[in-house]
Amino acid sequence: MPLPRFSRLPADEQRRILDAARAAFAAIGPDRATYADVIASTGISKSSAYNYFDGRDDLVDAVLDDVADRLRSALGTWDPQSDAASFWAQFAAITARLEQHLATQPDDLALIDPAFLLRVQAGFRDWIAAVIDNGIEIGVITVDCDRDLLVTATGALLRGIDAWWLDRTKSGSTPDPHQAWLLLGNLWGAEQPGAH
Repeated sequence: MPLPRFSRLPADEQRRILDAARAAFAAIGPDRATYADVIASTGISKSSAYNYFDGRDDLVDAVLDDVADRLRSALGTWDPQSDAASFWAQFAAITARLEQHLATQPDDLALIDPAFLLRVQAGFRDWIAAVIDNGIEIGVITVDCDRDLLVTATGALLRGIDAWWLDRTKSGSTPDPHQAWLLLGNLWGAEQPGAH
């Protein structure tokens, strides 16, 4: 968590610092970027940085918390549906909203695993569980396996899809969303996911 002096900065200056730090962590990697690398990218002095953050880990946490909040907002909540068509329509709408966010915020895509999928696993896991429970209840998800295992496997598959999506995007090619739908449908035992 940033130190109190950071919160007293004007909101646009806080945003500028976090955005610059996010770009540096996305480019270099949150595990490889040094505090000096990131501070240099923000344009603030090292002494100022220590007035705003209690070291590198504090800055990493602030950036990843910010990314997680933005991803959580883009993802939204899962509203239970009563039939397969509305289930898949909502899933497609959420997917499109998240894709749009990630297309306009490539740093968030680069940091999705450390910020959202791994770090705030409980919140993301709860979202997946709500989708799974609703899908099972209305007969969209038909695979006969332990619910907790299915939630965990779905989370792992979504992390894999995000990594694949990022690799495709970085290489300049356009990922085929049908491939992701196909894998998800096979995992869930769902017939033609996303086609409704």
